[in-house]
Amino acid sequence: MRVYLNVSSGVDNNETLKVFRSGGADPDGNQPGDLYVTIKVREDPVFRREGANIHVDAVLSVTQAILGGTIQVPTLTGDVVLKVRPGTQPGQKVVLKSKGIKTRNSFAFGDQYVHYNVSIPTNLTQRQRQLIEEFAKEEQGEYDRHAAAGASR
Repeated sequence: MRVYLNVSSGVDNNETLKVFRSGGADPDGNQPGDLYVTIKVREDPVFRREGANIHVDAVLSVTQAILGGTIQVPTLTGDVVLKVRPGTQPGQKVVLKSKGIKTRNSFAFGDQYVHYNVSIPTNLTQRQRQLIEEFAKEEQGEYDRHAAAGASR
């Protein structure tokens, strides 16, 4: 016997659907019983689900994190371009409202959370290394000036 199901949007892992009168017959052979189907949702390689909300990671370069810019991020309905603000920190997240999963028996959608990770380069050219060292000296100078100003108060 083959049973066809309409699985509505927003059904989550381990939810059970009841299909009336599609199960086996009762012991007396009269009426068929109900069929209970437990849903197993396969994990997605890109998105992580949390109820109606979804999460995705976006990797930024050091320069994108410091200076800002734009990146392309996947959503359930296709890629979108996001503006990255200057000074974005590792672990910081942004919310894309109503870009998550449709809530069951509703017109509402969950949100999509984009989690920023920063990729630290492991192989620098000599020029890149010089620039970073120059930046570090400048940064240390700023820190020393602020520390000195605080100590003289």
